Amino acid sequence: MVSVIRDRLSTVTVIALAVVAAGCGGSSGGGPQPAGCSVVEQNEFVLAVMEDIYLWNDQLPVVDPGTFDSPQALLEALVIPEDQFSFIASAAADEAFFGEGQFAGIGFRSDQTEPGVQRILDVFEDSPAALGGLARGDYITAVNGRPIEEVLAEEGFSASLGPAEVGVTVELAWDDVQGNSFSFIFEKAVVTIPPVSATSVIDTPTGPVGYLLFRNFVDPAVGELDRAFGELMDAGVTELVVDLRYNSGGLLSVAQVLADLIGGEITQAQVQYFVEYNADNSSRNETVSFQDRGQALDMQRVVFITTESSASASELVINSLSPYVEVVLIGATTFGKPVGQLGYVFCEQILRPVSFRLSNADGVTDYFDGFAPDCLAADDLDRPLGDPAEDSLAESLLYLETGNCTGGPNARASGPGQASKPPAVRPRWRLLDAH
Repeated sequence: MVSVIRDRLSTVTVIALAVVAAGCGGSSGGGPQPAGCSVVEQNEFVLAVMEDIYLWNDQLPVVDPGTFDSPQALLEALVIPEDQFSFIASAAADEAFFGEGQFAGIGFRSDQTEPGVQRILDVFEDSPAALGGLARGDYITAVNGRPIEEVLAEEGFSASLGPAEVGVTVELAWDDVQGNSFSFIFEKAVVTIPPVSATSVIDTPTGPVGYLLFRNFVDPAVGELDRAFGELMDAGVTELVVDLRYNSGGLLSVAQVLADLIGGEITQAQVQYFVEYNADNSSRNETVSFQDRGQALDMQRVVFITTESSASASELVINSLSPYVEVVLIGATTFGKPVGQLGYVFCEQILRPVSFRLSNADGVTDYFDGFAPDCLAADDLDRPLGDPAEDSLAESLLYLETGNCTGGPNARASGPGQASKPPAVRPRWRLLDAH
């Protein structure tokens, strides 16, 4: 039986991650300012920042900033091949996302689950997508009258939806999981991603299990997490499942809060993680410790539901807790982002170069291959998130009850940082498109 503490997860949902889902960072880096906003001056600014703060600044090539036609072109020439994360974006969009969890779009996440098939993964409450009737599991069949197979074969689903601007309209047609057909003209608006969208208590033979769907590490999440954990504490949960399957990261400060609330007295005052900059900025290195928070659950074991879209701050929480509590991963291998970024604003843009690496109390770092799951489980799009029968949550509950995965006992075959690479690594830190 499931008793719902708070369920803001709508039965309708639409796809979209913020364009600037940076992960593990978000603060202003300070530092140099551009002399002006000509292309050359912007390029000189980008080069100066990279030479100063870039984690791998000792590997930068020698370049002439005057020979590049944009800061983006220069950045692409500067980053090392392994760096998928450094980027330049709109400063206003960056501030909106990290400050309020907002972006301009329709309000859903989706993915091409197989050739020619685009399905809705998640829909944000009160978004145009939710109001228009989209729901998790829906099959997109057409965009502006064009069959989805044609769209995917040509420009791709993301490009077919048009620019991320308020007022842009797009007509989508879709079939739901029962085979019913729908269509609707959506108008893009400012969408707020609710960070904590579903909190429930699931009664099991071994006691009440708390479930928390956590979408992004942004400022509004702090109050939401505090309220959610207070409700779980009042409900007397003995086990906890945190669903991070689409959470590609955000602010370090929010990751710290989530880890504190899970560990409680067990982790209090212990080292949570280390922050390490390049040799030129070693004075910035930092040791972050767990703090006491009134709503903490003191969990000796925690289950995280993960996919290849679980990244950055999500992985930091997993890694930080691992030395102290039993951390169980259910689902698929995480993305692999053990580094973070600072933000440098210039000419209405923001440069977010990889600026530091992260490690836990045991020194585990450089997990670019992600963390492997203890139990494999599917992202069951035929069921709502938070449904105890949904494959990943059902596997989590089975593990908590029996200590085994479906089919019998299973143990993590490789430690953190040694897992197999996710099957499809998306370029330049765009784990899920924003719409």
